[in-house]
Amino acid sequence: MSHRRKPFATQPLQPVYELITAKPAHSFTLSRHDYPAECAKWNYHPEYELHLITAGSGRYVVGDHVGTFYARSMFLIGPNLPHNWLSNLGQEQVCHGRDLIVQIQPSWLQGLIQLCPEFGDILRLIEDAANGVEFHGPSLEMLCHQMEDLEFSDPAERVSKLIALLVNLAQAPRHILCQSWNPRSSKAEESRVIDQVMQSLLSSDLKTIKQAEIAHRVKMSPSAFSRLFQQATGGTFTSFVRRLRISRACNLLMTTRDPISVIGAEAGFSNLSNFNRVFLEEKGVTPRRYRREAEQSIQASI
Repeated sequence: MSHRRKPFATQPLQPVYELITAKPAHSFTLSRHDYPAECAKWNYHPEYELHLITAGSGRYVVGDHVGTFYARSMFLIGPNLPHNWLSNLGQEQVCHGRDLIVQIQPSWLQGLIQLCPEFGDILRLIEDAANGVEFHGPSLEMLCHQMEDLEFSDPAERVSKLIALLVNLAQAPRHILCQSWNPRSSKAEESRVIDQVMQSLLSSDLKTIKQAEIAHRVKMSPSAFSRLFQQATGGTFTSFVRRLRISRACNLLMTTRDPISVIGAEAGFSNLSNFNRVFLEEKGVTPRRYRREAEQSIQASI
């Protein structure tokens, strides 16, 4: 069902770590974005990524492989495998809604396979995805329609449809993109430190977290830690923690009836005005409007 393509000889620049947070009570994330977009960059993350190009064309880089993509190209990218899709557009041009993406925690997929041994084909698929796969063949258009249908399904229905899509993907012809990708081969110690840092951040109290404390935990000086963190994530420690705090606030806004001021404080913001300002910058809406729209969305899916 699969065969390997010859890899591209040169390596791109250092990829950046992408933080992905699923909504409360959701098993995976589903998103669509334009190109260009802030998230469309050379990046990696611990989730599996199912990626559909809905429009446009260009070149893609997955690990050590470079190829050409067109509308209706579909890929499955394994954990921590760097990737990017590049369209050659003119100045001020935008390819609207180019990328439709599902991102899935490895633990969710592994649990699904352990629970149902009938999904052995999915296990072989995700093993191939460690080196990136591109799907092809006569069933590709059907698979694209299945993935697009996820956008218009309610959350519970979306889970069953994703499982059905994975079953069909596991049976579809596919190319393995990288010959022997090992993301830790050249900078194993740096990768270990960043993994440790991410785990520490995700389990810390965001109200009191400090860069110096995290640097101390991984036995680095503050300046060396700052350089490594910026190289790995493409941004500063402060901006990354701010995104974590906003993610925490979004969770609380959707799952509690706590006042906005209490949620801001719980997420780590020193005062309400600062929380409102940062939330608006990150999400494009106020916390109050975010909560109202989330409630309307949940009601509409019932």
